[in-house]
Amino acid sequence: MSPEIRERKRKHVFFLPLMFIGMGFGFLLAKFWETAFVGCMFIGMGLGFLLDSLFVVEEKKVKSQKPLKISSLFLMIFGIVLTLGGIIYLIKPSLIELIKNHLIALGFIAFGLLVFVKGVEVWKEK
Repeated sequence: MSPEIRERKRKHVFFLPLMFIGMGFGFLLAKFWETAFVGCMFIGMGLGFLLDSLFVVEEKKVKSQKPLKISSLFLMIFGIVLTLGGIIYLIKPSLIELIKNHLIALGFIAFGLLVFVKGVEVWKEK
């Protein structure tokens, strides 16, 4: 395996574990709180995106990513949308019905911009 592939695998380590931790808490709380599973999952995913955009894992240390790349900014927006959506879903599920299309649209836009910017960054490197 080339060093670039190994480095890429190490960089983003927060999303998956935080998503599953959120799902675990949501599963435990679902008996007492109807919207807990989905809400906690979204909170975990959002926090995972936020931490992945702010911190980089290199070898055995974690350091903040400086300067912040534009692709990280879009990843942060996506993480904020997911986290806020999860919190709103836990606190007032009926409100999600009113704003879910907007949250989904913002998430898609942020993710689409992220893919676009990543593609431009790769194209510039060549």
